[in-house]
Amino acid sequence: KYFARRATTATGTPRRVDLGWLKNLLLSEHLVIRFLSLFTLGAAVFLTCQTIAYLWLPEGLLRGASLGTVVAGDEAASSLLAEWARIVGWNLPMLLLFYVAANLIRLSNGVPLGYLSVIMMQGYFGVITGTNSFTMASETDKIAPSLSWLAHPGFYELLAYALAAAATYEITRWQDAKIDGKTKAVRFHAIHGGWRSPQLWLGLILAVGVLLTAGAWEAQNIVVL
Repeated sequence: KYFARRATTATGTPRRVDLGWLKNLLLSEHLVIRFLSLFTLGAAVFLTCQTIAYLWLPEGLLRGASLGTVVAGDEAASSLLAEWARIVGWNLPMLLLFYVAANLIRLSNGVPLGYLSVIMMQGYFGVITGTNSFTMASETDKIAPSLSWLAHPGFYELLAYALAAAATYEITRWQDAKIDGKTKAVRFHAIHGGWRSPQLWLGLILAVGVLLTAGAWEAQNIVVL
């Protein structure tokens, strides 16, 4: 029913830190608040993981190990359009499956599953960036944390994923709940319109538009390497 974590007082007595304010932001009725809260949380995870990876993990640690590399290959396509189609053919299904369809389920604390995908992907990309594990990297060394990431298409792909998850937060149909000590899936009923919400479609269309644009930018960067 709320976010909380264990903390310890000066006397060593465990106490509970209430993070309900964060949940309220993530589940706000307003799309802008939901999106900014989710993306900011994800960005903090990204920066933390990138810093750890840059300082302590070997360069190229995950290069060639991702499913995307196995599916799409490690060589550029023959043309800009072909490369863009390959990128979109991977990223768009990812958005629909892990950030939209995942929201059909909510965790027991009320947070949509797609939100978890956002946080995990931000952390994963933090490690990828910090260790410079990109398949077709333009740099030869590990990438230090900096604001230069704002000028990279990957940043906007992550932004699109977070926007899609925030926009579709209320399509949930089932939520985990503890009943008689057992975790069960119970039916969830939307109260703000669900798929009929104008906010949902506005956010989802914007997310797809950002994803397609970022894919074209990334394709351009790849073909000129």
